[in-house]
Amino acid sequence: MSRSTTTSTSILAGMILCLVAVMFFWPGTRWLAADDVPAPKPELAFAVNRARTTTDGRLYPAFYGYVISPHAVAAGGRVYCAFQNADGCPTAMAYDIAEKSWAGPVEVSSFGLGRDSHGNPSLCVDRRGHLHVFYGCHGGPMRHARGTKPYDIAAWEERPAAARRATYPQSMRMADDTIRLFYRAGGHMAPWTMQSSSDDCFTWSEPEAIIEMRLAPRDPLAAAYCNFFPGTDGKTIHCFWNHKDDNASRVRGDRKHPWRPLKYPGLHEAVYRYNVYYVRRDPDGAWRNAAGRKMELPISKARADAHCLVYDSGDEFTLLGYKSRLAVDAAERPYVKIYTGVVDWTTGLEHPKVSIVPMRSKFARFAPGGWQISDRMPGDWPAEVAAVISARGLAAYGDRSAGRWFIFTPRYPIRPGTGSFVFLYNEKTGYATRKGGPAMID
Repeated sequence: MSRSTTTSTSILAGMILCLVAVMFFWPGTRWLAADDVPAPKPELAFAVNRARTTTDGRLYPAFYGYVISPHAVAAGGRVYCAFQNADGCPTAMAYDIAEKSWAGPVEVSSFGLGRDSHGNPSLCVDRRGHLHVFYGCHGGPMRHARGTKPYDIAAWEERPAAARRATYPQSMRMADDTIRLFYRAGGHMAPWTMQSSSDDCFTWSEPEAIIEMRLAPRDPLAAAYCNFFPGTDGKTIHCFWNHKDDNASRVRGDRKHPWRPLKYPGLHEAVYRYNVYYVRRDPDGAWRNAAGRKMELPISKARADAHCLVYDSGDEFTLLGYKSRLAVDAAERPYVKIYTGVVDWTTGLEHPKVSIVPMRSKFARFAPGGWQISDRMPGDWPAEVAAVISARGLAAYGDRSAGRWFIFTPRYPIRPGTGSFVFLYNEKTGYATRKGGPAMID
C-alpha cells in the first residue's frame, strides 16, 4: 500500500471517528443515562414538596416508585405530572413541550391521607384527552378524579370509586384505548387485581385477581409487591413482583417461622421481600410466563416458583422499588434491575438503614434457555433498554415522539430544612425547568 493511500485511509478513518463522535455527543442524538444527567440541583427541579415527615418519621415523599404508577404521562404536546402535597392530596402540573412552560400546580382534590404516603396518585389520559387520577387509598376505597376538559388540569370532578378496597393503584391506557387499572385489593395479603374500562373510566369490569400468593402452599401471611407496566406495542402488559413474607415479622422470642428457618429475624416488617417473578398479559388476553407458557389465574406462590421465577434470593431480600428499573425492548422481551442483600429499615427523618449484607445490583433478562442474571448490565442490551435501566428516574408513559421523559424525586432533602424536589427530564433535551424556580407545594 502506498504512503498516499495510507494517508487517505487514515484521513477517512479520522473523519468517520469524528462523525461518530459528533453523532454520539451531539444533543438529542442519543439517550441520556444516569451518568449523563446533571446532578439534581434545586434550580433544575420543577416542584418541591415542603418538608414534612410521615407517621414513622421519614421524609414525606412526593410519590412512590413503581408500586404506584405512572406519575407522568406525555400526551397532546404536554407532559402531565401527578404527585401528592404534604397533606397527601393529589396535585397536578403540566409541561408544554413546545413552549417550555409549566401550568399549575393545581390541587386535584382536597382529600388526602395526611402523613400516610400510600395515598399517592396514579395518572392516565383517556382517548378524548381527559386526565384521570386514582389516589387516596390504603386498604380503603380508591378515589378517582377526572379532568373536566381535555388536556387540561385546571378543573376536576370526583368520579365513583373504581374499587371499594385498594392500595397502590397502577393505571395505563392501551393501544385499543382500554384503560387497565391494577391494585392490591386491600391490605398486605390481598390479591393484586385488574379492572378494565372501555368507556373512558365511566364503567368498570368486575375485579379479576392476577397474583394471589396465599393459595398454594396455603399461607395466610404470604403477600406480594407487584409492578405492572405497558409494553412497547401498547397491547402487552408486563409484571415483575416479589414475595412479601409477613410471617417473618412475627418471629419473636421462642416463636419460629411456620415453614422455614428464618436467618434474619427481628427486622422491620417491610424488608422481608424475597425473589423476583415475571408474567405478561398478551394481546389475546392470556397471561403467560417469559417462556410463553399460559398461566392459570390467580397465580399462587407455588405456580410462581415453578414457572415465573426470575431470581431466587435465598435468605437475602430483594427490592423492586425506587432504585429498580423495569423495561422491555421492541420485541417485548423483559429486562429488570433489582437490588438484593439484607438491610433493616429503621425510623427517623432521613429513613436510615442498617446494612447487614450490603445491597447490590443484579440485572436480569430473558433469553433462549431462561433468565440470565449478571452483576453488571451487559453491554449488548438494546440502547433504549439500557437508557431506561440506567436512568435516574422512572419513565413516563405515553407519546415518545419528542423523546422519552423521566420523572423522579430524591428520597432525602437536597438541603437542610427543604423537602422533596421533583424533577422531569428528557432523554434528548435534559431537564424541564420552571421559570422562577420550582413551584412550592404545601
